[in-house]
Amino acid sequence: MMNLIILDENFDTLGIISVFNTMIWDRRYYAPGLFELYTPAEFFELMNTGRYLYRSDRTDLGVIREVNFARDAKGARTAYCKGYFAEELLNNRVINGQVNITGTPEAIGRQLVNKYVISPSDADRKIPEIRLGTQHGIGTSVTVTATGDRLGDKLYEIEQTQELSHRLIYDYLANTLSFELWQGKDRRDTQDVNSWAIFSDSFFNVKNAVYDRDESDCKNFAYVAGEGEGTARVIVEVDIRSSADEERRELWVDARDLQSTYTDDGGTEHTYTAAQYRALLRQRGLEKLAEYEKVETVNSDVDPDANLIYMTDFDLGDLCTYRYTDVGIETIKRITEIQEVYEGSKQTLSVIFGTGAMTSIKKLIKREAS
Repeated sequence: MMNLIILDENFDTLGIISVFNTMIWDRRYYAPGLFELYTPAEFFELMNTGRYLYRSDRTDLGVIREVNFARDAKGARTAYCKGYFAEELLNNRVINGQVNITGTPEAIGRQLVNKYVISPSDADRKIPEIRLGTQHGIGTSVTVTATGDRLGDKLYEIEQTQELSHRLIYDYLANTLSFELWQGKDRRDTQDVNSWAIFSDSFFNVKNAVYDRDESDCKNFAYVAGEGEGTARVIVEVDIRSSADEERRELWVDARDLQSTYTDDGGTEHTYTAAQYRALLRQRGLEKLAEYEKVETVNSDVDPDANLIYMTDFDLGDLCTYRYTDVGIETIKRITEIQEVYEGSKQTLSVIFGTGAMTSIKKLIKREAS
């Protein structure tokens, strides 16, 4: 059973929204999720910006950022609120100063969250409810440097190069938000560890499918130029093509801001080895190429009453097989977004497999701003 509970700025319970007209719960793998809630006007007093919306059947927590009251010509009154999932709280902190870290995305994430959110040198930056959660030992080592980035965005940027994500798990009874990295399950029909998740018109579990493949802005080979001048400049090649036969589409990345020598918070100067510095440049190249990746998505309504049970047989982040036999589409993609819509007793699910258009728009804005 789902209860909608409103919490105040200190996470204390204010009340329960017992009736709603419509709720949209949009879960995302590479970005904070979004929600919208439409209720009778009697619940407007509970809603306020800065408060929280908790679903008792989930570990997600919504942060209310907008509220609205409306009365139409017939006198019908409604209340409305929308906002982000709690992962957006990490974007309330910026990386002020330069950080230079080597480790897995999980280790880097835990270190940065601890530094800027849990145990910051400035106590006013602390978010008391956030703590470090379970370590899963996932990811491979990278070298990262960052200055001025929003914390949450930077973590997603690092994680996406390895198809990882992070989340803040809310415990209502303990009143805590636990930070952890995670990765969806491999549910392809070519593996035998997990049960398969095959979405296909022949299984009658998908409908209203839209397939999109766009390589117009794709880049798959980067020259990353670091410190030095002329022929002495350090340049690293980053090739993410699946084979040498794939068309080569090059990108120049000016990474002169990455230097082999840096000073830590304590004022001590450090110098990367040649191998470490080249690894740092390579990571920058991977992050930039992720902004120019080919877009291949399937946006489809999924029948929640068909053969695959949501959050049991498939979930956000899972790597799945998708087939649409009418036009010969077959692809293996990760679920990057699931939008749940509740209207009365009706529930609909819209699922995006692969990098979605919303993500692409955000990447375009980021590229233009950089």
